[in-house]
Amino acid sequence: MVQGETRGPVVSLMTFRVVVITTLLISTFIIELVFRPEVPLRPFYLLGACTYLLTLLYAGLYRFMKEKPTFVALQLCGDLGIVTGLVYATGGSESPLSFLYLIVIITASILLFRRGGFFMAIGAWVLYAFLLEALYFGVLPVYPRGDLTGIDLSEHRVLYLLFSHLFSFLTVAYLTSHMSEMLRKAGENLEARENDLAELRAFNEDIISSINSGLITTTVSGRITFTNRAACEITGHPPSHLAGMRIEELLAEGESFLTEVRQALERANRYRFEREFGARGGETLFLGFTASVLRNKEGVPLGFTFIFQDLTDIRALEEEVGLKKRMAALGEMAAGMAHELRNPLASISGSVQFLRRDLPEGSSQAELMEIILNESRRLDQTIRDFLLFAKPGPFTPEQVDLAALLSDSLKLLQNSEEFHPSHKLRAQFHPERIPVTVDANRMRQVFWNLSKNALKAMPEGGTLTVKALGEIDGQALVSFADEGMGMAESEVTKNFQPFHGSFRQSTGLGLAIVYRIVQEHQGRIRVKSRHGSGTEIQILLPKAQAVPRRAAQGETWTGY
Repeated sequence: MVQGETRGPVVSLMTFRVVVITTLLISTFIIELVFRPEVPLRPFYLLGACTYLLTLLYAGLYRFMKEKPTFVALQLCGDLGIVTGLVYATGGSESPLSFLYLIVIITASILLFRRGGFFMAIGAWVLYAFLLEALYFGVLPVYPRGDLTGIDLSEHRVLYLLFSHLFSFLTVAYLTSHMSEMLRKAGENLEARENDLAELRAFNEDIISSINSGLITTTVSGRITFTNRAACEITGHPPSHLAGMRIEELLAEGESFLTEVRQALERANRYRFEREFGARGGETLFLGFTASVLRNKEGVPLGFTFIFQDLTDIRALEEEVGLKKRMAALGEMAAGMAHELRNPLASISGSVQFLRRDLPEGSSQAELMEIILNESRRLDQTIRDFLLFAKPGPFTPEQVDLAALLSDSLKLLQNSEEFHPSHKLRAQFHPERIPVTVDANRMRQVFWNLSKNALKAMPEGGTLTVKALGEIDGQALVSFADEGMGMAESEVTKNFQPFHGSFRQSTGLGLAIVYRIVQEHQGRIRVKSRHGSGTEIQILLPKAQAVPRRAAQGETWTGY
């Protein structure tokens, strides 16, 4: 095929032909105008006109033949004819323009490679030999003299010209086509290597962009030079924003951070550390980093690489497991203490009630006895909560509609003494059934404890928002959100530990019982709270098998 699958070679060939013949015609006109030679130069004008006509014909055929090798060969054959005419017009065997055959042969070797080069070399020699033989036998008159006077056309001279031109034509065709073949193969190899390199680069980019870990590279001074997709997603910053930023600025570290990294990497190949990171959306993430030195193939340090992962969920699970272990130990201890305290407490309460009957109403002794009875009842309630927390009894799961179960609990809450006129309840339920397999009584206890805690957090009143969603990561979700005082981050985990109540007149076991029951149901608890901005507690429960939809597509809400 023609070298380079573009319009360039064929169009360039036609352009070059027009430029050469135009230059020749201009030169002929100047010579004729200035020197007024005795020899007529009209054959040159005739050959120029033929060349222009052929070029117009080629231009018309280009729409159909494009870069086909036969089209190139056709043009070069036409060029051989034009060159033969020029050789004849400039003296035949004595012509100084026979070298133009070599230009056609070189062009053929470049565009059509070895086969095309030798084909044009043989064609050029055949035309040249035909011209010499025609002049030798008198078939064509010698131009411009008309006879052989002063021209050596002996047999030996003709043979010499034929064999010398044949040798030169074939030699040029061989050398040029050989170089052309080498260039073609080199070009193909280079293109193949470029394709392989591009594929390898794309493959590496796909790997880097597909990993879930964030990757950041920096200069020696800490300027960020590269970030992958995961790094942008975790940090919440686009690549354009991260490029050029200092790593200390991104991680909100001091100026000594890079010095700390360098010193650590001098002692080991990797440096692992963990940091809390304030993402762009306002969420606080817990990230685990591995830093290493970025080197070139000679081992010269170019900067640093930071590979990191979002460990927020893992850390939450670790804290959850630790809390579960602590609560299990406390629960066992609480159960034993509850049994030991309950019997003496019952005796004390009964004795105080018996003694109080003999005391006059309104006396200081009667008031003291009433205080003892109230505290005994509170202590008895604490012991009951302990027993519910430590030994909740048999677990009897059944499939229920979570929304219906929650709705019943909220109706009881609205009619309880804990629900004041300053409180408002807003319920949002998914329109279709939310099938879950739970112990209904224990789940009512969860809803009751969370509702009471939310109301206690709003002593001056406020809105309690309760939601029941059907599908969150394959689980059913119930959330209780208040507008109360909120909690600091350090208080969130402690609130699920026994005896860690946040309110007066509280046993400190309400949330501990909630946590225990949710764990029994293989569920999870999420807490979103900020001091002064309220608290939202989410319960995630595994869903039972799906049921047909009873509502239109999309979510709608109903509420109180």
